Amino acid sequence: MRNLILSLFLVVGLSSFAQEEIVVTLKSKTFSVGEVPSFVTFIPQANYNYVMKEWDKYLKQDTKEKTLLMDKEVHMLNKEYEKISATPLNIYSYLKEYDGELMLVCAFQLGNQWISREMDEEIYIPTKKYVRDFAVVAYKQAVADQLKEEEKVLKKMEGQKTSLLNSTESKWFEINQFERAIITKKDEITLNKMDQSNKVIQMQAQKELVLKLANAGEEEKDEAEKILKELEKDFKKLQKQNENYHQDIDNNESYIRQSEIQLAKISSEVKFMQLDIDDQAYKVRKVQQKLDGIR
Repeated sequence: MRNLILSLFLVVGLSSFAQEEIVVTLKSKTFSVGEVPSFVTFIPQANYNYVMKEWDKYLKQDTKEKTLLMDKEVHMLNKEYEKISATPLNIYSYLKEYDGELMLVCAFQLGNQWISREMDEEIYIPTKKYVRDFAVVAYKQAVADQLKEEEKVLKKMEGQKTSLLNSTESKWFEINQFERAIITKKDEITLNKMDQSNKVIQMQAQKELVLKLANAGEEEKDEAEKILKELEKDFKKLQKQNENYHQDIDNNESYIRQSEIQLAKISSEVKFMQLDIDDQAYKVRKVQQKLDGIR
């Protein structure tokens, strides 16, 4: 069941990348001039406003005549198009939108007749080609627009991946900075311990001096005790400094752990992002293949 659902998902997901053949059929359709033989084709993915605008331009090619908009119908009267006939044509057409496709309906009047299969192939086939050529160009443009959008999505994804990789480099730089800071603090702790040891020796010597001066004059005794207090004060500063060094190391190690967690998260995001990029690149290739295959 799971495989069936996955298969259906893939079919639906890739359907928008499948190329559709442009076919022109002849059917009886109703215009303002009545029910007449008409050439009908469907243009997939196309935008109504864009196609209407391009169809108007297409009708005006190689003629000075203007198109007429008559109740959603587009008329081109007295169009000279020698590939169909030396006699000027009257072309009646309209566009309708159905489920993401555009239906283009065209009727061609040649004199008092409507072009259909019953007419000479030298007239019927070029007329059919005239309609199909436009539909192919419109379909190509729609797929080209789709390709442009898919490429834009791919470029955005690649930019996001680059940003993640840059943040990875930034995190590694921070970790290296923290590690160097830890080494520096450890060196400072070593020096601090040496200073504390020296200070202990100085304090011990000063205490012995204070004891020796117990019966000496007050001024000499006070001066010795003052020096001892300053040594003890300096020793406490060294102890506090040592604690701060250790705290700095703890903080830096904490920053490193946090950075490593963030790196692991970024690495995971990059892997998933690469999967999305691969999928999007596949979509781009499929749309390009579809565009290349439109004939």
